[in-house]
Formats: sequence, C-alpha cells, structure tokens
Amino acid sequence: MTPKKVLVIGASGVIGGAHIRNLAGRDEVTALALSRRPEEPTAANVSALAMDLSAPAQVDHQALADVSHMVFAGFIETGDMASQRAPNRALFEAALDLVEQACPKLVHVTLLQGMKAYGSHLGAFKTPAKETDPRLPGGHYYDDQHDALSARADRLGWRWAVLRPHVVIGPGRRSPQNLIAVLGALASVLKARGEPLYFPGPEAAWLPVYQATDADLLSRAIDWVGDTPATHGEIFNITNGDFFRWQNLWPTLAAVFDMPAAPPRDVRLTEAMADADGLWDRLVEEHGLVANRLSEMVSWGFADYVFNTTWDVMADTLKCRQFGFYEFIDSEQMLVDRLIEMRRLRIIP
Repeated sequence: MTPKKVLVIGASGVIGGAHIRNLAGRDEVTALALSRRPEEPTAANVSALAMDLSAPAQVDHQALADVSHMVFAGFIETGDMASQRAPNRALFEAALDLVEQACPKLVHVTLLQGMKAYGSHLGAFKTPAKETDPRLPGGHYYDDQHDALSARADRLGWRWAVLRPHVVIGPGRRSPQNLIAVLGALASVLKARGEPLYFPGPEAAWLPVYQATDADLLSRAIDWVGDTPATHGEIFNITNGDFFRWQNLWPTLAAVFDMPAAPPRDVRLTEAMADADGLWDRLVEEHGLVANRLSEMVSWGFADYVFNTTWDVMADTLKCRQFGFYEFIDSEQMLVDRLIEMRRLRIIP
C-alpha cells in the first residue's frame, strides 16, 4: 500500500480515538492525533499535536508538511442545536484553513456527520434514511461543512467523502456523547444505589427500532473512503447493518452487570443523576478505576435524548455496499463486548 500520513482532528473523541488506535502500529501509516488535550501516543507511528482550532497558536508546519489524509471528527457542544451551527461551521473552516496552509501533500478529507442530517433528532422522519434525502428545512451545520468542503476541495484538487454513522460505540472516556459510557456509568451507579437496571425513558422509547455504529467498523470505513477514489464526493451512511429494540436488548445489558433488568421509568437522567458525582468518585477509588470525572465521561443530556427517542431510527446502508464496503457487526454482541472492554480498561467497575 502507498505510505500515508493521517491527521485526525478530534482525536480524543470516541471516533477520532478509535481511528488513532486502529492506525497504531501499521507499517504503511503514520498518524498525527490533534486535539486540545491529546493523550500520550501508544505506538511509534503515532504522534500527538495539542491545538485548539478555535484559537490556534503557532502551527507546527514541519509536523504537518507530509500529511496526505485528514479526518475531521471535531465537535463543539453548546447545549442546543440552534447555537451549535455557527461554532461548528467555524471549527471546520479553521480545520480547512489549517490543512490548506500547512499540508501541501493533502489528497483526501473525510468528514464525519450523523443521522441528524435526516432530522433524527427532531421526531419521526422518513425511514430508512437515504443519502439522497433532501436537506432539512432551515439547514444544519452539516450542510455548512459539506458545502465548505466541496468548494475548498474543488479549488485545491482534494478528494473527499462524508460518513454518517449513528450513536458511535467505543471505549472513549472523554467523549460525553458516547452511549456505551452512558450505559456503563448508569448501570454502575444504579447498582451501587441498590437499584435494578431500569430503562430511563418512556415505554414509547422502549419499543421503536434503533441502530448503532461500532467505532472500529467506522474506522475501517474511514480507511476505505480514504483509499478508494470512486468514493470521491459521496455521502455514505455507516452503521452496524442491523437494528434492535431496547426492550429486547435490556436484559442482556443487565446480565453483564449481574443486575435485574427493570422496565421503563419515565425519568430524566439529568435529574436522576444530578447527585451521582460523589458516588462515582467513590467507585473510582474503591475499584481502582482510571481517574475520570463523571461529567467528562457522560452527558446525561445526551442520554436523555437517546432514551426519549420514541420513533424509529433507521439508515439505509445499501449505498456503501454498492461502492464496496461490506463490513457489518451484530449490535447486541457489540454492546456486550464494549461494556466488557470498558471494564478491562478500568473505565467502569
């Protein structure tokens, strides 16, 4: 394979972190992990670059000079969709400015989006969602980023592709919008309180069809679009390729923690977990966990969004298969495996 250097922006998140881990140790690849607080590299072919793109300091042009591929997985959380548009548009524009100025060998950009492009966050929407579905009325920062990338790439001759996963599952511990961390922390706190593992949402959210994307599968999709010229200028839904309902999955998740499964309780975790920080700190100490503040690991607001989705969330993944990406994974087994991995890494007890 042709040697390449991959710049991952947002490398401390669940998507960026998974991609960096999967690039580590590969002979044909070097990787540069960019984030505001990068983690220590774990392989000789990986290096870290601390940078806040919203307030960039002096750029290390030498480190960036031979970058051939850029993966953008950055995100600014502001608390509501309306206020997210301007800062996330500006963040991506800053990333494009960076690679235009400092990466003369750049050939490909992968932009990560999600199912909110189809209105999955707004209520019932057309399912299965297809990449050809129209944009949302009023737009979204995804549209702004897409248009900025297309225009810049046309001018500079870059190849590019957009990937749309949903609820990416991986072992990240500084990714508050990471459902596996939510599930692990929820179960751990409820067990410590002597409660069963109840579903924290209405019964109407217990029943619909849902989906997820394994972080490693998504990483392989990032590799695929970066190395496949036919994917230039295309958008691809990337999920595990199957679907589930929480009511069927919940007993399996409870069994991982040796807890009884309980039916839905229509509660808001932002309220039910408001006093959980002290209990979590105690669990960290008692079980010798990696030191991590609960507020940095879990967004209970994100959890409330997921567990109050009372409509089907389904993406059509035929297009990526038509273009040659055939990966799939069983979502139930993935969730079990990821929870066990979180324990092995001492992220949860």
